[in-house]
Amino acid sequence: MARSKYLISTLLATTVFFILHISICQENHYMQVQIGKPTLDYVNGLSMNKLYEEVKSYTFEPYSKHFATLYNVKIHNVSMPSAKLKFLHSIGLRWDINMPPCKLSADVKYNATISNLTKEYMVSLTMDISPMGMRVILKATKTSNGGFIMETAEFRSMVYVKASSSNVFLKRTLPFLRLKLNNDVENKLRDSAVKVINNIFASRLYNFPLIRRLKYGYVFDYRLVSDPVITATSMRTNHKAAVLTENQTSNFTFVPYALPNLYAEGYMIWYTISNIVFNTWLYTAHYDGKLQMNVTNENFKKQRNLLRTHCARGICIGAFYPKVSKDYPNGTVEIIFSTISAPTVKFAHNKIYLDADVLSKFNVLTSDGNSLNVLSANLGLNSELEAKVTGSNILVSVTTATFKVKTVPRTQLADLNIRLLEKYLGIVEKKLKRYVPDVTFPLMLPSNLMIKETTIGTMWGSLLVSGNLTTIPC
Repeated sequence: MARSKYLISTLLATTVFFILHISICQENHYMQVQIGKPTLDYVNGLSMNKLYEEVKSYTFEPYSKHFATLYNVKIHNVSMPSAKLKFLHSIGLRWDINMPPCKLSADVKYNATISNLTKEYMVSLTMDISPMGMRVILKATKTSNGGFIMETAEFRSMVYVKASSSNVFLKRTLPFLRLKLNNDVENKLRDSAVKVINNIFASRLYNFPLIRRLKYGYVFDYRLVSDPVITATSMRTNHKAAVLTENQTSNFTFVPYALPNLYAEGYMIWYTISNIVFNTWLYTAHYDGKLQMNVTNENFKKQRNLLRTHCARGICIGAFYPKVSKDYPNGTVEIIFSTISAPTVKFAHNKIYLDADVLSKFNVLTSDGNSLNVLSANLGLNSELEAKVTGSNILVSVTTATFKVKTVPRTQLADLNIRLLEKYLGIVEKKLKRYVPDVTFPLMLPSNLMIKETTIGTMWGSLLVSGNLTTIPC
């Protein structure tokens, strides 16, 4: 009986764990973007300037109480505020603001009855506003469509308007007018603080496109897969970061792995990018038939021997496959390279490597405009890539590439010199390098910011890009 109870308890616990695991499981993410204290200092500096401009331009609606009307209220002697912007663990941001003392001026008109005679009077008031303190707490969350939003979770303020008058008729109503001004100033400061920090932080720093369109009808999916992860020193956002076709879902076969939590000290922003980001692009392009290249005489206008079946000297198709030279002595060949399966990228030792299985087809062009396949070979392509940051993009280019022959049909193998074929492919690769376009990979940045002073390298199987932010000049 005891064993049965133990078994039932174990099964129940396992079931509960499974249900909880399913409920908290989130979509895979292949890119992390983090910001640190230098970013907050940058945002804080911009925000203080904007808040100062906001406060200087305050206007107030007229207000009446009892027999008096307060109007033409203006703010004076406004000074630059001081503030500190900090990360608030697991919540978002805390912005503490101190405003130096300033002044208000206003006109008051009131009706007074003296000796049964009612008359309208007007006086001017000058009021002092004591140093003001504010605290804004903003919660960072993911929106339902994968965007980023900052919402006000808490606001505290300390505002005190001092007003006095020797006018006997105003003494009764002045406390009400002062209280009204106090509330107005407090409400305006709250609205300004939230507006400024949201505009600069959320709207400028995190106003990124959820989907960015690329060439060939592909899209780059930037959406967040979870709420931001916030510590006392940084904020991290986890992005899906996959390249898809317009109608494609992320049905990739890659095994996801946990991205390392890297910290680029002294930089404003840093990106940790999984090799899977590049692999989704290659996967999508392969199954969309885009990873194919046709090599013809147009590519070798000065080295036409390379695509001839026979040559007296140098290297051509007939040099490594004499059968073609005999069967088609004055022929011209086109080569078609296409991937057999989706290529893969990996990061290691501050380098980027791309491996691919490639099918090469050598087709003789006949006099009637058709082509006849005379040789096919499965090749292994091993490439080394270079990545650098340009503006708001990573530019990836091929630095070296090597073909190795893996398999050839038995019927063609007897008359084929594989060593010369690999030498020939090496020459072709060098000639074709200028026809292989660099790939531009977009970084997550809003349109009005650019990244500068960048470093790029690999660490723990991921690509790490770090840099500082600056506003794009208008």
